[in-house]
Amino acid sequence: MKFINTRKFTWIICIIGFLLALVSIFFLPSIIPVHFANGIADDYGRKIQIFYFLYYKCYHFLTGREKVKYCLTHSKTFLTDIQFNWMIDGVLLLVMFAEIWVIYASFA
Repeated sequence: MKFINTRKFTWIICIIGFLLALVSIFFLPSIIPVHFANGIADDYGRKIQIFYFLYYKCYHFLTGREKVKYCLTHSKTFLTDIQFNWMIDGVLLLVMFAEIWVIYASFA
């Protein structure tokens, strides 16, 4: 449990997302679904857009800490470092699950 509360776990989430995108780019069709409404794909893009998920994750991981920390320090409820790591990891995991969903929907 202690490992999950560290920044190493956050790095592992980012690395898994990168490897997932890197491996899947070779197997994805040239057009993949990128937007869903009620579980049905309603917008499509090129397969290179799978790396947008990686960009989103790295952006929030590398630059989001100061922005979120600023908001948290100016609020009435203060979070500990462990709570902050859980919050960032939750967002990163959500984005990784969206990436997995797009890869799955590309083959369905």
